[in-house]
Amino acid sequence: MRFTVGKKIGGGFSVVVILLLIVFLYTFSVVNVAIKSNDKFLKVDQPSLFVINQLKEDLAKTHTYMQQWVIEESRADEQWKIEAEILLDQTLKSDLDTLEKLSSKWITMFDSVDNGLKEFKNISSDVSLLIESYNMEVRNIFVDVDSYQDEALKFNADFMFEEITSSYDFLLEAINKLASIRTHIADAQQIKTNNRFSNLINSIIFISIIIVIGTIAIAIFTTISITQPVQRLKSILLGLGKGIFPKSQLKPSNDEIGEMSEAMNSLVTGLTETTQFAHEIGQSNFDYKYQPLSDEDVLGHALLKMKDELAETERILEQKVKERTEEVVKQKDEIDSQRSKLEELYTDVTDSIRYAKRLQDSILPPEKVVKKYFPSSFVLFKPKDIVSGDFYWVGQKNNEYMFAAVDCTGHGVPGAFMSLVGANGLSSAFNEHKLLKPGLILDDLNKYANDSLNKSNDDSIRDGMDITLCSINFEEMKLRFAGANNPVYLIRDGELEIYKTNRFAIGSFTYGDHNYENFEVDLKKGDKVYAFSDGYPDQFGGPRGKKFMYKKFKELLVETVNDSMENQKKLLEDRLAEWMGEEHEQVDDIVIFAVEID
Repeated sequence: MRFTVGKKIGGGFSVVVILLLIVFLYTFSVVNVAIKSNDKFLKVDQPSLFVINQLKEDLAKTHTYMQQWVIEESRADEQWKIEAEILLDQTLKSDLDTLEKLSSKWITMFDSVDNGLKEFKNISSDVSLLIESYNMEVRNIFVDVDSYQDEALKFNADFMFEEITSSYDFLLEAINKLASIRTHIADAQQIKTNNRFSNLINSIIFISIIIVIGTIAIAIFTTISITQPVQRLKSILLGLGKGIFPKSQLKPSNDEIGEMSEAMNSLVTGLTETTQFAHEIGQSNFDYKYQPLSDEDVLGHALLKMKDELAETERILEQKVKERTEEVVKQKDEIDSQRSKLEELYTDVTDSIRYAKRLQDSILPPEKVVKKYFPSSFVLFKPKDIVSGDFYWVGQKNNEYMFAAVDCTGHGVPGAFMSLVGANGLSSAFNEHKLLKPGLILDDLNKYANDSLNKSNDDSIRDGMDITLCSINFEEMKLRFAGANNPVYLIRDGELEIYKTNRFAIGSFTYGDHNYENFEVDLKKGDKVYAFSDGYPDQFGGPRGKKFMYKKFKELLVETVNDSMENQKKLLEDRLAEWMGEEHEQVDDIVIFAVEID
């Protein structure tokens, strides 16, 4: 008889399922009994004890109120009398009714013979008699304050209340006895339930041990007869997937795994011979003999065909390699010649741009001139490329000391050409046309830019510039300024004020269409005035590669305003370098012109 894998696995699982079914049925029966017992405890025994104790407490309150009723001369509407009447008329009867309903469920298969039912019947009768005595001997006698004036009634009530107290004491003993009986029954029931669960746990542990032992035995049998051969097949397949052949063949067993083992042995043998054949072909040994496994061996016949095709391909490739080698040598000589020309051209262009930088530097005011006009100041000037589209300018006439920060369209060489136009235009308006008002100077600069770029003849030219032009009169302590798109920042007593300018760029309109406004601000000693381009706030950097933004720029100016001008310049440079880090390049030209009022 052939013991197949399915029979092995099915038999093992059947044994485990039978054992689990036994555990389930036994557990279900024990738990079902325990649930019923626990349900009686929660719905009958525990509520019964609560109501018995409540009855005892209500009787104690009632007796106290009745004793007070006898002793204390009081009106009928006293609060405690009202409460006593509620106890007599409602509460005590409600307690008895509740116990009456619960007592009907006391006699069950789980209770002892003495379940307290007889005691409850006696207690119920005694409570009714006690309520009647309270009503007849106290409540109905002392109905108002005047009834207390009758000495005979009061003497008789005192005498009768002593007998009522004896009945009350006897009744309390009976209630305590009933409570003790029901407590004993509840405890006994709880112990039975706990014992059932304890026995259930012990039984489950015992059966679980049997299941574990049986499962281990089944697992060992399965491992020996199924898992180990399958693992061996898996190991060989994984090895074949990596190109590793087994060192020995599998021993087939009398089941489906044995059939797979025989097929695997045949596969390994074929692959070994195929590998050797492929190795010989790879060494260009096209005469190596190889015999397919059968006439239907698709792979074997494909390899033989591949051998013939590779032999022909090798011959063709050798010819092509020879031809391509000659072509590559010729192309290399040509590339070397072109590279040499490009390097020479790059050197010429770079030298020209560096010479253009010297020309651009010549239009920028020297540091000694800036310090002469503005002793407490700094200029932060950082071109993006060799030459810059941003520049700064200073001028002085009479008591007017002027400075400007200019941002031309573009950067690099195009921006540098525009900066030359801007610098020449400012100098022309200031020196030749003798203009002193910032707004008039910008109007003249706009005309100069349009004329220089021939914009009247070519509307396609969109080049222009943004600018902030400031004039300081140190004697009058006045700041006069005008601007195109760029504002003026003034920091006074640690507070930053922003003064906006006109929102149209130099060169963006025909002369006469617009005029730049003149603005004026009173100055105080210690004020700091800033003119700048957008290069600093627009610089990308930080951990997320975002712009620095004007908000951070303003906060940085206020944060460093109490430092000297030179220290503030260095702090701005350091903060910019930290923001850019090593990951980000400068994206635009930067110029900041700052002046402190001494």
